Amino acid sequence: MATVSDIPARASAGSSRVGGAAIFALLLLAAANLLNYLDRYIVSILAESIKADLGLDDAQLGFLLGTAFAIFYSIVGIAMGGIADRLSRKKVMAFGLALWSAMTALGGAATSFAGLAAARIGVGVGEAAANPCSHSLLSDVFPARNRSLALGVYLAGTFLGGALAMAVGGYFLQHWSTSMCTAVPIAGACDLAAWKAALICVGLPGIPLALLLLTIREPARAKPATSRSTGVIIREFSAALPPFTLWTVLREGGRPALGRNLRLLAMVTVAAALLVAVTGDYAQWIAFGVGTYVVVTWGQIQAMRDRPLFALTFGDRTFVYAMTATALIACVGGAVNVWAAPFAMRTYAMSPSELGASLGIIHTLGAILGVISGGWLADAWKQKDARAPLGMGAISICGSLITVPIMLLATDITVFLTAYAAVSLVGAMWSGATAALVQDLVLPRMRGSAAACYSLIAIVVASGTGPYWAGKVSAVTGSLTAGMLSLLVLAPISLVFLWLASRRLPHETPETRLALAHAAGEPVEG
Repeated sequence: MATVSDIPARASAGSSRVGGAAIFALLLLAAANLLNYLDRYIVSILAESIKADLGLDDAQLGFLLGTAFAIFYSIVGIAMGGIADRLSRKKVMAFGLALWSAMTALGGAATSFAGLAAARIGVGVGEAAANPCSHSLLSDVFPARNRSLALGVYLAGTFLGGALAMAVGGYFLQHWSTSMCTAVPIAGACDLAAWKAALICVGLPGIPLALLLLTIREPARAKPATSRSTGVIIREFSAALPPFTLWTVLREGGRPALGRNLRLLAMVTVAAALLVAVTGDYAQWIAFGVGTYVVVTWGQIQAMRDRPLFALTFGDRTFVYAMTATALIACVGGAVNVWAAPFAMRTYAMSPSELGASLGIIHTLGAILGVISGGWLADAWKQKDARAPLGMGAISICGSLITVPIMLLATDITVFLTAYAAVSLVGAMWSGATAALVQDLVLPRMRGSAAACYSLIAIVVASGTGPYWAGKVSAVTGSLTAGMLSLLVLAPISLVFLWLASRRLPHETPETRLALAHAAGEPVEG
Protein backbone atom coordinates (compact mmCIF):
# COMPACT_ATOMS: atom_id res chain seq x y z
CA MET A 1 0.00 0.00 0.00
CA ALA A 2 1.45 3.37 -0.99
CA THR A 3 1.55 6.20 1.49
CA VAL A 4 1.55 9.95 1.13
CA SER A 5 5.14 9.94 2.34
CA ASP A 6 6.11 8.25 -0.93
CA ILE A 7 4.71 11.08 -3.07
CA PRO A 8 6.40 12.70 -4.85
CA ALA A 9 9.52 10.71 -3.91
CA ARG A 10 8.57 7.08 -3.60
CA ALA A 11 10.82 5.23 -1.14
CA SER A 12 12.63 8.38 -0.15
CA ALA A 13 15.67 6.44 1.01
CA GLY A 14 16.37 6.02 -2.66
CA SER A 15 15.84 2.28 -2.87
CA SER A 16 13.51 -0.41 -1.61
CA ARG A 17 16.54 -2.37 -0.33
CA VAL A 18 17.69 -1.85 3.26
CA GLY A 19 21.45 -1.30 3.36
CA GLY A 20 24.12 -1.45 6.03
CA ALA A 21 24.12 2.31 6.57
CA ALA A 22 20.40 2.18 7.43
CA ILE A 23 20.95 -0.65 9.91
CA PHE A 24 23.89 1.23 11.48
CA ALA A 25 21.77 4.37 11.86
CA LEU A 26 18.92 2.35 13.36
CA LEU A 27 21.20 0.70 15.93
CA LEU A 28 22.76 3.99 17.06
CA LEU A 29 19.41 5.76 17.27
CA ALA A 30 17.87 2.84 19.15
CA ALA A 31 20.80 2.98 21.61
CA ALA A 32 20.22 6.73 22.05
CA ASN A 33 16.54 6.05 22.62
CA LEU A 34 17.51 3.47 25.25
CA LEU A 35 19.47 6.13 27.13
CA ASN A 36 16.60 8.54 26.59
CA TYR A 37 14.24 6.34 28.56
CA LEU A 38 16.86 5.10 31.01
CA ASP A 39 17.50 8.70 32.05
CA ARG A 40 13.79 9.52 31.98
CA TYR A 41 12.44 6.60 33.98
CA ILE A 42 15.17 5.83 36.50
CA VAL A 43 13.50 8.32 38.85
CA SER A 44 10.59 5.83 39.05
CA ILE A 45 12.54 3.14 40.91
CA LEU A 46 14.38 5.85 42.88
CA ALA A 47 11.13 7.65 43.77
CA GLU A 48 10.66 6.26 47.27
CA SER A 49 14.24 7.17 48.22
CA ILE A 50 13.88 10.66 46.67
CA LYS A 51 10.55 11.16 48.46
CA ALA A 52 12.06 10.30 51.86
CA ASP A 53 15.29 12.24 51.31
CA LEU A 54 13.63 15.45 50.06
CA GLY A 55 10.43 15.22 52.13
CA LEU A 56 7.93 15.11 49.24
CA ASP A 57 4.31 13.97 48.94
CA ASP A 58 2.87 11.89 46.08
CA ALA A 59 1.58 14.92 44.17
CA GLN A 60 5.08 16.46 44.14
CA LEU A 61 6.50 13.08 43.21
CA GLY A 62 4.01 12.87 40.34
CA PHE A 63 5.19 16.28 39.14
CA LEU A 64 8.81 15.06 39.10
CA LEU A 65 7.87 11.78 37.41
CA GLY A 66 5.94 13.48 34.63
CA THR A 67 5.13 17.16 34.41
CA ALA A 68 8.58 18.69 35.08
CA PHE A 69 9.98 16.70 32.18
CA ALA A 70 6.96 16.72 29.89
CA ILE A 71 6.00 20.36 29.62
CA PHE A 72 9.41 21.71 28.75
CA TYR A 73 10.02 18.70 26.51
CA SER A 74 6.91 19.81 24.64
CA ILE A 75 7.90 23.47 24.42
CA VAL A 76 11.34 22.67 22.99
CA GLY A 77 9.85 19.86 20.91
CA ILE A 78 7.82 22.45 19.02
CA ALA A 79 11.00 24.10 17.83
CA MET A 80 12.77 20.79 17.25
CA GLY A 81 10.26 19.64 14.65
CA GLY A 82 11.05 22.54 12.32
CA ILE A 83 14.76 22.40 13.14
CA ALA A 84 14.88 18.69 12.26
CA ASP A 85 13.27 19.45 8.90
CA ARG A 86 15.86 22.13 8.05
CA LEU A 87 19.17 21.34 9.77
CA SER A 88 21.40 18.29 10.07
CA ARG A 89 19.37 15.82 12.08
CA LYS A 90 22.35 13.85 13.36
CA LYS A 91 23.98 17.03 14.75
CA VAL A 92 20.80 18.20 16.44
CA MET A 93 20.26 14.72 17.88
CA ALA A 94 23.85 14.53 19.15
CA PHE A 95 23.53 17.91 20.88
CA GLY A 96 20.24 16.89 22.51
CA LEU A 97 21.73 13.60 23.75
CA ALA A 98 24.74 15.36 25.28
CA LEU A 99 22.46 17.90 26.99
CA TRP A 100 19.97 15.46 28.51
CA SER A 101 22.81 13.20 29.70
CA ALA A 102 24.55 16.10 31.45
CA MET A 103 21.30 17.25 33.08
CA THR A 104 20.57 13.72 34.32
CA ALA A 105 23.96 13.66 36.01
CA LEU A 106 23.38 17.13 37.48
CA GLY A 107 20.19 15.82 39.07
CA GLY A 108 22.47 13.91 41.40
CA ALA A 109 23.54 17.24 42.91
CA ALA A 110 19.98 18.31 43.80
CA THR A 111 19.19 18.99 47.46
CA SER A 112 15.58 20.17 47.14
CA PHE A 113 12.37 19.67 45.18
CA ALA A 114 13.11 22.82 43.15
CA GLY A 115 16.66 21.73 42.32
CA LEU A 116 15.64 18.28 41.14
CA ALA A 117 12.71 19.74 39.22
CA ALA A 118 15.11 22.09 37.40
CA ALA A 119 17.36 19.16 36.46
CA ARG A 120 14.41 17.14 35.18
CA ILE A 121 13.30 20.14 33.13
CA GLY A 122 16.77 20.14 31.58
CA VAL A 123 16.42 16.45 30.74
CA GLY A 124 13.16 17.24 28.97
CA VAL A 125 14.76 20.07 26.99
CA GLY A 126 17.51 17.77 25.70
CA GLU A 127 15.27 14.80 24.98
CA ALA A 128 12.96 16.94 22.85
CA ALA A 129 15.40 16.41 19.97
CA ALA A 130 15.07 12.63 20.00
CA ASN A 131 11.78 11.81 18.28
CA PRO A 132 11.69 14.51 15.55
CA CYS A 133 15.27 13.79 14.45
CA SER A 134 15.13 10.01 14.78
CA HIS A 135 11.69 9.47 13.23
CA SER A 136 12.59 11.73 10.31
CA LEU A 137 15.97 10.08 9.70
CA LEU A 138 14.63 6.54 9.90
CA SER A 139 11.71 7.36 7.62
CA ASP A 140 14.22 8.57 5.04
CA VAL A 141 16.63 5.63 5.23
CA PHE A 142 13.98 2.88 5.33
CA PRO A 143 11.42 2.29 2.54
CA ALA A 144 7.71 2.49 3.37
CA ARG A 145 7.25 -1.28 3.41
CA ASN A 146 9.73 -1.59 6.32
CA ARG A 147 8.93 1.66 8.11
CA SER A 148 6.66 0.35 10.88
CA LEU A 149 9.14 -2.42 11.70
CA ALA A 150 12.11 -0.01 11.71
CA LEU A 151 10.29 2.42 13.97
CA GLY A 152 9.21 -0.49 16.13
CA VAL A 153 12.85 -1.54 16.57
CA TYR A 154 13.79 2.06 17.36
CA LEU A 155 10.98 2.23 19.91
CA ALA A 156 12.23 -1.01 21.44
CA GLY A 157 14.95 1.20 22.90
CA THR A 158 12.12 2.90 24.79
CA PHE A 159 11.27 -0.29 26.63
CA LEU A 160 14.84 -1.51 27.02
CA GLY A 161 15.71 1.84 28.57
CA GLY A 162 12.73 1.74 30.91
CA ALA A 163 13.59 -1.80 31.95
CA LEU A 164 17.26 -0.99 32.45
CA ALA A 165 16.23 1.99 34.57
CA MET A 166 14.43 -0.37 36.94
CA ALA A 167 17.31 -2.84 37.16
CA VAL A 168 20.10 -0.27 37.49
CA GLY A 169 18.19 1.97 39.90
CA GLY A 170 17.24 -0.97 42.10
CA TYR A 171 20.82 -2.24 42.15
CA PHE A 172 22.12 1.17 43.24
CA LEU A 173 19.53 1.41 46.02
CA GLN A 174 20.49 -2.02 47.31
CA HIS A 175 24.26 -1.99 46.95
CA TRP A 176 25.63 1.56 46.69
CA SER A 177 26.26 2.18 50.37
CA THR A 178 27.40 -1.37 51.16
CA SER A 179 29.78 -2.26 48.33
CA MET A 180 29.63 -0.06 45.24
CA CYS A 181 30.78 3.21 46.79
CA THR A 182 33.93 1.64 48.22
CA ALA A 183 35.09 0.84 44.69
CA VAL A 184 34.87 4.51 43.66
CA PRO A 185 38.26 6.24 44.14
CA ILE A 186 36.68 9.54 45.19
CA ALA A 187 36.72 10.86 48.74
CA GLY A 188 33.27 11.01 50.29
CA ALA A 189 31.65 8.72 47.69
CA CYS A 190 29.96 6.68 50.40
CA ASP A 191 28.37 9.83 51.83
CA LEU A 192 26.43 10.28 48.58
CA ALA A 193 22.83 9.03 48.62
CA ALA A 194 22.22 6.00 46.38
CA TRP A 195 19.67 7.83 44.21
CA LYS A 196 22.12 10.66 43.61
CA ALA A 197 24.88 8.24 42.62
CA ALA A 198 22.52 6.44 40.25
CA LEU A 199 21.58 9.65 38.41
CA ILE A 200 25.22 10.64 38.00
CA CYS A 201 26.28 7.23 36.69
CA VAL A 202 23.47 6.75 34.16
CA GLY A 203 23.96 10.25 32.77
CA LEU A 204 27.61 9.84 31.78
CA PRO A 205 27.39 7.23 28.92
CA GLY A 206 25.39 9.60 26.72
CA ILE A 207 28.40 11.81 26.02
CA PRO A 208 30.44 9.27 23.97
CA LEU A 209 27.30 8.02 22.21
CA ALA A 210 26.56 11.60 21.15
CA LEU A 211 29.92 11.65 19.35
CA LEU A 212 29.12 8.35 17.61
CA LEU A 213 25.85 9.75 16.29
CA LEU A 214 27.87 12.24 14.24
CA THR A 215 29.17 9.33 12.12
CA ILE A 216 25.69 8.49 10.72
CA ARG A 217 25.41 8.97 6.95
CA GLU A 218 22.52 11.38 6.58
CA PRO A 219 20.55 11.08 3.31
CA ALA A 220 19.96 14.09 1.08
CA ARG A 221 16.49 15.62 1.18
CA ALA A 222 14.36 17.23 -1.48
CA LYS A 223 15.11 20.57 0.16
CA PRO A 224 18.71 20.34 1.43
CA ALA A 225 19.43 21.34 5.00
CA THR A 226 20.21 25.02 5.17
CA SER A 227 23.58 26.28 6.37
CA ARG A 228 21.96 29.28 8.06
CA SER A 229 21.48 27.36 11.29
CA THR A 230 21.31 30.39 13.60
CA GLY A 231 18.42 31.89 11.67
CA VAL A 232 16.53 28.59 11.66
CA ILE A 233 17.01 28.11 15.41
CA ILE A 234 15.89 31.66 16.22
CA ARG A 235 12.89 31.36 13.90
CA GLU A 236 11.71 28.07 15.39
CA PHE A 237 12.26 28.98 19.04
CA SER A 238 10.51 32.32 18.60
CA ALA A 239 7.41 30.27 17.77
CA ALA A 240 7.77 28.21 20.94
CA LEU A 241 9.06 30.30 23.83
CA PRO A 242 6.92 32.92 25.55
CA PRO A 243 7.00 35.92 25.39
CA PHE A 244 8.66 35.71 21.96
CA THR A 245 5.58 33.87 20.75
CA LEU A 246 3.61 37.14 20.97
CA TRP A 247 6.04 38.89 18.64
CA THR A 248 5.94 35.94 16.22
CA VAL A 249 2.13 35.88 16.18
CA LEU A 250 2.05 39.64 15.53
CA ARG A 251 4.62 39.36 12.74
CA GLU A 252 2.92 36.41 11.05
CA GLY A 253 -0.74 37.36 11.47
CA GLY A 254 -0.95 40.99 12.49
CA ARG A 255 -3.10 42.51 15.22
CA PRO A 256 -6.16 40.25 14.72
CA ALA A 257 -4.00 37.16 15.30
CA LEU A 258 -2.34 38.78 18.30
CA GLY A 259 -5.75 39.58 19.76
CA ARG A 260 -6.84 35.95 19.45
CA ASN A 261 -3.60 34.81 21.04
CA LEU A 262 -3.96 37.20 23.98
CA ARG A 263 -7.48 35.91 24.58
CA LEU A 264 -6.09 32.37 24.57
CA LEU A 265 -3.41 33.41 27.06
CA ALA A 266 -6.05 34.96 29.33
CA MET A 267 -8.22 31.82 29.26
CA VAL A 268 -5.28 29.53 30.00
CA THR A 269 -4.13 31.80 32.84
CA VAL A 270 -7.58 31.83 34.44
CA ALA A 271 -7.93 28.05 34.12
CA ALA A 272 -4.48 27.47 35.63
CA ALA A 273 -5.24 29.87 38.51
CA LEU A 274 -8.49 28.05 39.28
CA LEU A 275 -6.75 24.66 39.27
CA VAL A 276 -4.02 26.01 41.56
CA ALA A 277 -6.70 27.34 43.92
CA VAL A 278 -8.47 23.97 43.98
CA THR A 279 -5.41 21.73 44.31
CA GLY A 280 -2.74 23.96 45.84
CA ASP A 281 -0.19 22.56 43.37
CA TYR A 282 1.43 25.67 41.90
CA ALA A 283 4.25 23.98 39.98
CA GLN A 284 1.94 21.48 38.25
CA TRP A 285 -0.64 23.88 36.92
CA ILE A 286 1.67 26.75 36.07
CA ALA A 287 3.81 24.37 34.04
CA PHE A 288 0.80 22.71 32.44
CA GLY A 289 -0.72 26.10 31.63
CA VAL A 290 2.50 27.23 29.95
CA GLY A 291 2.66 24.00 27.97
CA THR A 292 -0.95 24.23 26.82
CA TYR A 293 -0.56 27.86 25.75
CA VAL A 294 2.63 27.12 23.83
CA VAL A 295 1.24 24.09 21.99
CA VAL A 296 -1.95 25.88 20.89
CA THR A 297 0.06 28.98 19.94
CA TRP A 298 2.39 26.86 17.83
CA GLY A 299 -0.61 25.50 15.97
CA GLN A 300 -1.81 29.06 15.38
CA ILE A 301 1.60 30.10 14.07
CA GLN A 302 1.83 27.08 11.76
CA ALA A 303 -1.60 27.93 10.36
CA MET A 304 -0.12 31.27 9.25
CA ARG A 305 3.46 30.24 8.47
CA ASP A 306 3.10 26.80 6.85
CA ARG A 307 -0.50 26.15 5.92
CA PRO A 308 0.15 22.79 4.19
CA LEU A 309 1.80 21.44 7.37
CA PHE A 310 -1.08 22.72 9.48
CA ALA A 311 -3.63 21.30 7.02
CA LEU A 312 -2.15 17.80 7.37
CA THR A 313 -1.61 17.89 11.16
CA PHE A 314 -3.33 20.14 13.72
CA GLY A 315 -5.82 21.37 11.15
CA ASP A 316 -6.85 17.86 10.05
CA ARG A 317 -9.50 15.93 11.96
CA THR A 318 -8.09 12.51 11.02
CA PHE A 319 -4.72 13.43 12.48
CA VAL A 320 -6.17 15.08 15.59
CA TYR A 321 -8.61 12.24 16.35
CA ALA A 322 -5.90 9.59 15.97
CA MET A 323 -3.32 11.49 18.00
CA THR A 324 -5.77 12.34 20.79
CA ALA A 325 -6.76 8.68 21.06
CA THR A 326 -3.19 7.46 21.28
CA ALA A 327 -2.26 10.24 23.72
CA LEU A 328 -4.95 8.97 26.08
CA ILE A 329 -3.68 5.42 25.65
CA ALA A 330 -0.18 6.65 26.45
CA CYS A 331 -1.52 8.52 29.49
CA VAL A 332 -2.78 5.27 31.00
CA GLY A 333 0.27 3.19 30.07
CA GLY A 334 2.86 5.82 30.93
CA ALA A 335 1.45 6.61 34.37
CA VAL A 336 1.08 2.93 35.25
CA ASN A 337 4.69 2.32 34.23
CA VAL A 338 6.24 5.18 36.23
CA TRP A 339 4.23 4.32 39.36
CA ALA A 340 4.65 0.52 39.12
CA ALA A 341 7.94 0.45 41.04
CA PRO A 342 6.82 2.72 43.92
CA PHE A 343 3.57 0.73 44.11
CA ALA A 344 5.41 -2.59 44.33
CA MET A 345 7.92 -1.27 46.89
CA ARG A 346 5.04 -0.17 49.13
CA THR A 347 3.04 -3.39 48.66
CA TYR A 348 5.45 -6.34 48.55
CA ALA A 349 8.39 -7.44 50.68
CA MET A 350 11.13 -7.43 48.04
CA SER A 351 14.51 -5.74 48.12
CA PRO A 352 14.99 -2.83 45.69
CA SER A 353 17.59 -4.83 43.77
CA GLU A 354 15.35 -7.88 43.34
CA LEU A 355 12.32 -5.79 42.49
CA GLY A 356 14.20 -3.61 40.01
CA ALA A 357 15.70 -6.63 38.25
CA SER A 358 12.34 -8.40 38.12
CA LEU A 359 10.47 -5.40 36.79
CA GLY A 360 13.27 -4.64 34.33
CA ILE A 361 13.44 -8.13 32.83
CA ILE A 362 9.67 -8.50 32.67
CA HIS A 363 9.18 -5.08 31.13
CA THR A 364 11.92 -5.74 28.57
CA LEU A 365 10.49 -9.04 27.37
CA GLY A 366 6.88 -7.91 27.40
CA ALA A 367 7.32 -4.47 25.88
CA ILE A 368 9.83 -5.42 23.18
CA LEU A 369 7.64 -8.34 22.13
CA GLY A 370 4.68 -5.98 22.11
CA VAL A 371 6.23 -3.13 20.12
CA ILE A 372 7.92 -5.32 17.50
CA SER A 373 5.02 -7.73 17.06
CA GLY A 374 2.64 -4.78 17.01
CA GLY A 375 4.68 -3.09 14.26
CA TRP A 376 4.88 -6.31 12.24
CA LEU A 377 1.17 -7.05 12.67
CA ALA A 378 0.24 -3.49 11.73
CA ASP A 379 2.34 -3.65 8.54
CA ALA A 380 0.67 -6.92 7.51
CA TRP A 381 -2.81 -5.83 8.55
CA LYS A 382 -2.44 -2.49 6.77
CA GLN A 383 -2.11 -4.28 3.42
CA LYS A 384 -5.79 -5.20 3.78
CA ASP A 385 -7.16 -2.41 5.95
CA ALA A 386 -5.83 1.13 6.27
CA ARG A 387 -7.33 1.32 9.76
CA ALA A 388 -4.81 -1.19 11.12
CA PRO A 389 -2.82 1.33 13.24
CA LEU A 390 -6.03 2.39 14.97
CA GLY A 391 -6.94 -1.23 15.50
CA MET A 392 -3.64 -1.76 17.30
CA GLY A 393 -4.53 1.14 19.57
CA ALA A 394 -7.88 -0.43 20.39
CA ILE A 395 -6.21 -3.76 21.17
CA SER A 396 -3.77 -2.02 23.51
CA ILE A 397 -6.27 -0.01 25.53
CA CYS A 398 -8.78 -2.86 25.81
CA GLY A 399 -5.96 -5.13 26.97
CA SER A 400 -5.02 -2.55 29.60
CA LEU A 401 -8.58 -2.49 30.92
CA ILE A 402 -8.14 -6.17 31.80
CA THR A 403 -4.50 -6.39 32.84
CA VAL A 404 -4.03 -3.20 34.91
CA PRO A 405 -6.73 -4.04 37.52
CA ILE A 406 -5.35 -7.57 37.85
CA MET A 407 -1.88 -6.14 38.46
CA LEU A 408 -3.00 -3.58 41.03
CA LEU A 409 -5.39 -5.84 42.94
CA ALA A 410 -3.03 -8.82 43.14
CA THR A 411 -2.20 -10.02 46.64
CA ASP A 412 0.68 -12.23 45.53
CA ILE A 413 3.91 -10.94 44.02
CA THR A 414 3.93 -13.67 41.35
CA VAL A 415 0.47 -12.63 40.14
CA PHE A 416 1.56 -8.99 40.19
CA LEU A 417 4.65 -9.66 38.09
CA THR A 418 2.74 -11.86 35.63
CA ALA A 419 0.12 -9.17 35.18
CA TYR A 420 2.85 -6.55 34.80
CA ALA A 421 4.27 -8.59 31.92
CA ALA A 422 0.85 -8.56 30.25
CA VAL A 423 0.49 -4.81 30.88
CA SER A 424 3.91 -4.23 29.28
CA LEU A 425 3.06 -6.33 26.22
CA VAL A 426 -0.38 -4.93 25.39
CA GLY A 427 0.63 -1.41 26.36
CA ALA A 428 3.40 -1.36 23.74
CA MET A 429 1.61 -2.81 20.73
CA TRP A 430 0.25 0.49 19.42
CA SER A 431 3.40 2.64 19.40
CA GLY A 432 5.22 1.55 16.24
CA ALA A 433 2.00 1.52 14.23
CA THR A 434 1.06 5.01 15.39
CA ALA A 435 4.52 6.42 14.66
CA ALA A 436 4.28 5.04 11.13
CA LEU A 437 0.73 6.39 10.70
CA VAL A 438 1.97 9.89 11.56
CA GLN A 439 4.59 9.64 8.83
CA ASP A 440 2.09 8.19 6.33
CA LEU A 441 -0.24 11.17 6.75
CA VAL A 442 2.28 13.87 5.77
CA LEU A 443 4.70 14.82 3.00
CA PRO A 444 8.41 13.92 3.22
CA ARG A 445 9.47 17.50 4.00
CA MET A 446 7.14 17.50 7.03
CA ARG A 447 8.33 14.33 8.72
CA GLY A 448 10.27 15.95 11.55
CA SER A 449 7.51 18.44 12.27
CA ALA A 450 4.84 15.72 12.13
CA ALA A 451 6.81 13.61 14.63
CA ALA A 452 7.02 16.69 16.85
CA CYS A 453 3.24 17.22 16.60
CA TYR A 454 2.68 13.60 17.57
CA SER A 455 5.10 13.86 20.50
CA LEU A 456 3.59 17.16 21.65
CA ILE A 457 0.08 15.80 21.92
CA ALA A 458 1.20 12.55 23.55
CA ILE A 459 3.64 14.12 25.99
CA VAL A 460 1.44 17.00 27.15
CA VAL A 461 -1.55 14.71 27.72
CA ALA A 462 0.30 11.60 28.92
CA SER A 463 3.36 12.67 30.89
CA GLY A 464 2.02 16.13 31.70
CA THR A 465 -1.07 14.81 33.47
CA GLY A 466 -0.92 11.02 33.97
CA PRO A 467 1.74 10.66 36.69
CA TYR A 468 0.48 13.76 38.52
CA TRP A 469 -3.13 12.57 38.28
CA ALA A 470 -2.31 9.21 39.87
CA GLY A 471 -0.14 10.89 42.51
CA LYS A 472 -2.76 13.50 43.39
CA VAL A 473 -5.53 10.93 43.78
CA SER A 474 -3.12 8.90 45.91
CA ALA A 475 -2.30 11.93 48.09
CA VAL A 476 -6.00 12.74 48.56
CA THR A 477 -7.27 9.20 49.14
CA GLY A 478 -4.22 7.71 50.79
CA SER A 479 -4.27 4.89 48.22
CA LEU A 480 -1.88 4.61 45.29
CA THR A 481 -4.04 1.75 44.01
CA ALA A 482 -6.98 4.13 43.72
CA GLY A 483 -4.78 6.70 42.01
CA MET A 484 -3.59 4.27 39.35
CA LEU A 485 -7.00 2.66 38.80
CA SER A 486 -8.59 6.08 38.30
CA LEU A 487 -6.60 6.46 35.07
CA LEU A 488 -8.74 3.76 33.43
CA VAL A 489 -11.63 6.22 33.04
CA LEU A 490 -9.68 7.48 30.01
CA ALA A 491 -10.01 4.15 28.17
CA PRO A 492 -13.58 4.61 26.82
CA ILE A 493 -12.74 8.18 25.79
CA SER A 494 -9.77 6.93 23.76
CA LEU A 495 -11.96 4.32 22.08
CA VAL A 496 -14.39 7.03 20.98
CA PHE A 497 -11.57 8.97 19.33
CA LEU A 498 -10.24 5.79 17.70
CA TRP A 499 -13.71 5.19 16.25
CA LEU A 500 -13.94 8.77 14.95
CA ALA A 501 -10.54 8.44 13.27
CA SER A 502 -11.39 5.00 11.84
CA ARG A 503 -14.39 6.48 10.00
CA ARG A 504 -12.09 8.88 8.14
CA LEU A 505 -8.85 6.95 7.65
CA PRO A 506 -10.00 4.66 4.77
CA HIS A 507 -10.62 7.79 2.68
CA GLU A 508 -7.13 9.19 3.35
CA THR A 509 -5.33 7.96 0.25
CA PRO A 510 -1.92 9.33 -0.83
CA GLU A 511 -3.68 11.29 -3.55
CA THR A 512 -6.23 12.90 -1.21
CA ARG A 513 -3.53 13.87 1.30
CA LEU A 514 -1.39 15.39 -1.43
CA ALA A 515 -4.41 17.22 -2.80
CA LEU A 516 -5.15 18.56 0.68
CA ALA A 517 -1.60 19.89 0.91
CA HIS A 518 -1.85 21.47 -2.55
CA ALA A 519 -5.16 23.11 -1.61
CA ALA A 520 -3.42 24.64 1.39
CA GLY A 521 -0.65 26.08 -0.80
CA GLU A 522 1.93 23.30 -1.24
CA PRO A 523 3.73 23.86 -4.56
CA VAL A 524 3.09 21.30 -7.30
CA GLU A 525 6.42 19.71 -8.22
CA GLY A 526 7.41 18.98 -11.80
